[in-house]
Amino acid sequence: MEKHWSLAATAILLVAGCSKQDQPVKKDVKALMAQHVQPTTQTYWDAVQFVSDASGAREIVPKNDAEWQRTAEAAKMLKQLAEELKDPGYAEGRGSDWQAFAQGLADVSEQAQQAAEQKSPEKVLEAGGTLYNVCSACHEVYMPSPGGLVPTDQNAATPTQ
Repeated sequence: MEKHWSLAATAILLVAGCSKQDQPVKKDVKALMAQHVQPTTQTYWDAVQFVSDASGAREIVPKNDAEWQRTAEAAKMLKQLAEELKDPGYAEGRGSDWQAFAQGLADVSEQAQQAAEQKSPEKVLEAGGTLYNVCSACHEVYMPSPGGLVPTDQNAATPTQ
């Protein structure tokens, strides 16, 4: 009889273990953004600029193949980071739009890489603007300013009280 109880208990534990779904390990989005996404994005944005200040107006563009390669590599890294943001550990507790934002970042990063590989300052600048818009749209939902919008577990945002 004692052997039957032991077998039954073992079977119950095995079944319970099989039916429990693995919960994603929550990952630190702020750390990923601060340590990787933001500096990599800044590298891309800094590659092509039109500056107008007290010294006058000037254009900043990559001057050689190595600088163009650095710009393309930044865009390539942004795409990899966007794919990483799709991980359930980063998406956990966020709205269903999280995946769409991450995919948007991946898509524009691919365009940014192509622009850099074409060595086109105009296209790099345009892709940089689109990159800014994609980032800003996500930040409006997931990094709201005080008194602004806060994310919900649905695909919507509501005003704070």
